[in-house]
Amino acid sequence: MKKNILTFCMLTFCLVLFAKQQPASASNYSGKEDSIACLKHYSIYVLNLKKKMYDYTVESWNYMFTNCPDAGVRIYSDGIKLYEHYYKVAQTPQRKAEVVDTIMMIYDQRIKYYGNHPKYPEGWILGRKALDMVKYRRGNLEDMKEAYGLFKSSFDMMGDRSEDVVLFNLLKTSLSLLAYGDIEGMVFLNDFLSVSVLLEKQIAVSGGDDKLRKEKVRDGCEELLVKSGVGDCGSMIPFLQDQYQVDEENSENVTRVLGLMEKLNCTESDLYYTVVEKNYNLNPSSKSAYQLAKMFVKKEEFEKARDYYKEAIEIAAEASDKSVYYYELAVLTFAQFKDYPMAKDLAQKSISLKGDWGKPYLLIGNIYAAASKNYGKDEFERSTVYWAALDKFLKARGVDSSCVDEANEQISLYSQYIPDKESGFFHGLTEGDSYRLGEWINEVTKVRYR
Repeated sequence: MKKNILTFCMLTFCLVLFAKQQPASASNYSGKEDSIACLKHYSIYVLNLKKKMYDYTVESWNYMFTNCPDAGVRIYSDGIKLYEHYYKVAQTPQRKAEVVDTIMMIYDQRIKYYGNHPKYPEGWILGRKALDMVKYRRGNLEDMKEAYGLFKSSFDMMGDRSEDVVLFNLLKTSLSLLAYGDIEGMVFLNDFLSVSVLLEKQIAVSGGDDKLRKEKVRDGCEELLVKSGVGDCGSMIPFLQDQYQVDEENSENVTRVLGLMEKLNCTESDLYYTVVEKNYNLNPSSKSAYQLAKMFVKKEEFEKARDYYKEAIEIAAEASDKSVYYYELAVLTFAQFKDYPMAKDLAQKSISLKGDWGKPYLLIGNIYAAASKNYGKDEFERSTVYWAALDKFLKARGVDSSCVDEANEQISLYSQYIPDKESGFFHGLTEGDSYRLGEWINEVTKVRYR
C-alpha cells in the first residue's frame, strides 16, 4: 500500500513539473494517450537522470525529444547534460563525433520550438551552441568559422543581454581565424571594439561578483588584442581615424575609439587630442575632464591642465578617483607652479580620501625636501626640514608595499642632509626629542642625527 502511495506521489510530482514545462499555446499531441505516454517517459528520464543512471535515462529522453518536442525547455537542457556524459565516456573519435552531432541537433530543435522564449531566446541558444562547438570541435577551421558565425548572430540578437562568456569566446574565435589567415586584422579589431564597448556598458551597471567577473573578461579581451599583434599605434591610427570620422558626433562611437586608443597607449598623436576634446564636449564628466587635463599636461599647457583637474575633482563621485585627481594636481602644482604650500594641501586631500596610498606621502616628502632651502633663518633650521621629509617617506613605506623601493631610495638620499650631532647639541637637542617645524610645514617631527 505504501509503495502504491509513493508511486502515486511521484507521478503527481512529475505531472506538475510536466505541466509547468508546457508551452503557452495549445498542445500539439493528438490525444490523451499521447499525453500520458509523454508524461510516463518524462517521469522516467527525469528521475533516472537525477540519479545519474544515464543508460536508463536515454531511451525515455529520446522518446520525449522525438515525440514531445514542445513539452518544455527542460528536455533540451537535460539532453545537453545527458550527452555531455556520453561524450566523456565515448571510446573512439567516431563515437565522440556522433555525440557532438547529437548535441548540435538538440540546440537546433530547441530553436525550432523555443526560439521565442522570453529569457532564453534564439540568440542565447546560438551562443550556447557556439560555445559547445568550440569546446568539442576546436582545431577544425570549418567548425571555427561556423562557430564564429553563430557567435556573431548571438551577439546581434542579444545585444546588451549578451553573456560575457559568449563575448569573450567570440573574440577568441576571431583571433583563431586571424591566426589561420581566414580574416583580416581589421575584422578582429572591429570585433574587439564591439565586444569591449558592450562589456564596459555591462560593467557600469553591474556590482559584486558579477562586476568582478566581467572586469576579468574585459582584461582577457585586452590580452587577446595584445596577443593579436595588430594593435600597434602605427597601423592603428589610420583605422582609428576612419572609425572616428564615421560618426564623430555620436558619443558612443567617440567613447569607443577613445577607449581603444588608451588601451593601446596611442596617446601621443594629434588624433588622440582631437578625440579627447570631442569626448569632453559630447560626454562632459569627471573622467573626460581628467582626460583633458592629462592631455594638456602632455602639450605643456599647464594652466589649462590645472583648470580641468579642478573640474574633474569637483564633479567626481568616487573617492578613489578624486584621490587620484588631487594627487596629480598636487604633482603639477609642485613641479610646474612651484607652489609648495598648495601642493602639500592637495596631496593631503588625496590622502584623506585614500589613506593607504603611498604616493601622496612620497610627494609631500619631496615637497619638504625641495622647500628646505627657503625655510628658517640658518643652515641648521633648513636641515631640520629633512626630518619631516623622512617621516613622510617612512609613512609611505608603512602604508603601501608598492612604494617600499622608492621610499627606501628617498630615505637613503635625504638621510645625509639631516643635522649632525654636533649641530644638534649646540642647539640643545637630544636625539629622540620632539621638534616642531613652523610656517606652512607645521609638523611635529623627531630629532635624529646622521
